[in-house]
Amino acid sequence: SLLLASRGIVDGIQHVHTIVEEENKDWAVIKKRVETDKKMFVGREVAGKKLGVVGLGHIGASVADTAIALGMEVIGYDPTIDVEAAWRLPGQVLERASTLEEIVTEVDYLTLHVPYMKETHHLINSELLRSMKPGAHIVNFARGELVDTQAMLELYNSGDRTGKYIADFADEFLHDHPKTIIMPHLGASTAEAESNSAEMAANQIIDFIETGSIRNSVNFPTVELPRAGNQARLCIVNKNVPGMLGLITTTLGGMGLNISQHINTSRNDIAYNAVDLEEMPDDAQMSKVQEEIGKLEGVISSRVIEPLIRGPSFFVVNEPEQ
Repeated sequence: SLLLASRGIVDGIQHVHTIVEEENKDWAVIKKRVETDKKMFVGREVAGKKLGVVGLGHIGASVADTAIALGMEVIGYDPTIDVEAAWRLPGQVLERASTLEEIVTEVDYLTLHVPYMKETHHLINSELLRSMKPGAHIVNFARGELVDTQAMLELYNSGDRTGKYIADFADEFLHDHPKTIIMPHLGASTAEAESNSAEMAANQIIDFIETGSIRNSVNFPTVELPRAGNQARLCIVNKNVPGMLGLITTTLGGMGLNISQHINTSRNDIAYNAVDLEEMPDDAQMSKVQEEIGKLEGVISSRVIEPLIRGPSFFVVNEPEQ
């Protein structure tokens, strides 16, 4: 995708087809014209240029690694990066931006690797597009709705934007613009990718059911807490508000339950707790535990994972607020 933005590859391919038709398959003339006309598609090197990577998960980190190997400077932005993803980042070589505004003003290339949700709709909006270098290229193989393409078209038409837009989602505003390359969404279009994706999804669901671990969720925090011995685990979903952790631990302590290990993480409005109890309460006591936890303002749901059943033996969801 970086090379598609940097060279006139697609235009060159189309030009060769045009030459073949115009020269009536006179291959001596065709070969000469193809060689002569290559100057029409002069591009630029990627080495020494600055790439902005928005979203530093598995794919974003891989893109950063590849760009660094190509000799690019890389600056990354991800306000919700988890510890596992952070470990995958290329150390001191990757510069971290604190805001999206900071990254878009500096880069020659911008690539997007974030999920689409209400908060990321038109993440790259008119204001950010105007603040970019006019010739900066944007690569969007994540979701089409992340970019305000109508605003981008207006900038193209006014001459304020000259950089290319490379995407793999159909777009009503830019589908026929000469500065854009639109293609099918082919990221997982291999037999191996389909198999790997299915296996990964199945393993993550099994892991959630058996241990309460959460990975690669678009709206829940990442949570991984290895099981330690033959202990019951209480998983609690609550609103991300101050004081919840103290209320939960105090409630458990008040019922005579000791916590052997615990993890608390949050993402936006949601917090998630995985709590291992030193002793396995009987069914009646565990039911009482969830009843008391459910009374805490802000608790959304809870479930218990018994060590031998390896699954949620108790699952309680509080009534949603009207």
